[in-house]
Amino acid sequence: MIAKGQSYELKIEDMSAEGQGIGRVEGMTVFVDGAVVGDVIKAELTKLKKNYAFGRLVEILEPSADRVEPACACAKDCGGCSLQHMSYEEQLAWKRKTVTDKLSRIGGIENPVVHNTIGMDKPWRYRNKAQFPVSAAGAPAAGKVPGNFPGLASVGFYRAKSHQVVNVDECLIQSKPAEALALALREYMREAHVPAYDEKTGKGLIRHLIVKTAFGTGEVMAILVINGKSIPNGEKLAYRMDDAVASLDPDPETGVEYSLESIILNTNKRKTSEVMGEECVTLAGKPTISDRIGKLNFEISPLSFYQVNPVQMVKLYDKALEYAGLTGKETVLDLYCGVGTIGLYCASRAGKVIGIESVMSAVLDANRNAVINGIVNAEFICGKAEEELPKLLEKGIKADVVVLDPPRAGCDPTLLEAVAEAKPDRLVYVSCDPATLARDVKILTEKGYRFAEAQPVDMFPHTVHVESIVLMSRVDK
Repeated sequence: MIAKGQSYELKIEDMSAEGQGIGRVEGMTVFVDGAVVGDVIKAELTKLKKNYAFGRLVEILEPSADRVEPACACAKDCGGCSLQHMSYEEQLAWKRKTVTDKLSRIGGIENPVVHNTIGMDKPWRYRNKAQFPVSAAGAPAAGKVPGNFPGLASVGFYRAKSHQVVNVDECLIQSKPAEALALALREYMREAHVPAYDEKTGKGLIRHLIVKTAFGTGEVMAILVINGKSIPNGEKLAYRMDDAVASLDPDPETGVEYSLESIILNTNKRKTSEVMGEECVTLAGKPTISDRIGKLNFEISPLSFYQVNPVQMVKLYDKALEYAGLTGKETVLDLYCGVGTIGLYCASRAGKVIGIESVMSAVLDANRNAVINGIVNAEFICGKAEEELPKLLEKGIKADVVVLDPPRAGCDPTLLEAVAEAKPDRLVYVSCDPATLARDVKILTEKGYRFAEAQPVDMFPHTVHVESIVLMSRVDK
């Protein structure tokens, strides 16, 4: 009889959607973090349920042919890149399988057409947005520290399955400016005796550092999320951050030179898991930064959504354009449009583009981006898509193509109802969560749409996340 705390030998035969290796001990399914299909391992059982168990990887007895040595020194501690121990080719294959399985099991699609995952030639340094939690918990002791500063601040990423922050000096999927600014903040907090925020007590000042890097222009924005209205010695921090970015070499691939153009203070006083508050104040520089994707220029504000991988963004949007099948006459509705990237990308081949987004700053960015690019056939509306879409239909607007790009939670059911009532010929659904994508595909198939095909795109190499784009067509067309 198997028992918690005991170690067992098992062969990994599959992987879960969370990236855990799956094996069996005496017929019981065991999930093990850090295991790869083909591994033969020794695992200690840490949690027993009625029909399954969780194990801790103790020893790799026979490594899988798809196992590789993680490139990042922090891979085992940091909870971000949970697939670095798997070859990149196998990551792409596993992500395709994940999308296929979700569409089959949740979406009810028999043998769905899912193409091979579109990967990256160089799957490193791809993120244009870094989100660093800041904490005093777990930071190394430093003896007596002047004032009430509780030890050295950790500026890094959460340890897997915890809120303990791991100090990270180098992250191979983030931009160089992000690393430099994290180090600058850590040093500033130590020298100026500025306390990190404590989730348990609600005390302390610095909660998060968010860095947005525009790879197309080299412009950088630093956002400090604080438990207050201001920070001490703000001018000193601004100079330190500016020097940190200015000292960096140009990007080795593009030759673009980095420059810190914006430092923003974002106030979040709520005891909540939400990272950012609604109030933003410019501490130094501009309130926005600019980026260039293909032939288009985009203005990005602190709160607006923007795809984190610009290289893969182009591939994703090219596929969206292909699926939309535009001839120059169609009306395209871009729902959950963010700063308007997909809609503006489609505008040159559409008759009209109407975007809907609930975040006002993103809508302002989207309309400004249309003006910046001289695009006159696109407009963007602020509001909830499920509320604004019926209003457009009442005005007699006929949608030929609807593009859906919702957050991880998927589409609101009332929106899917409104989309079905709009009766577009084609639906192009962009998703960062295969499970909610499959759920919504099932709902749409019940409302008169046929699943055509899916294209996974690896927007997040070395992580368990996968972006997918699905084409659906109206059955009674």
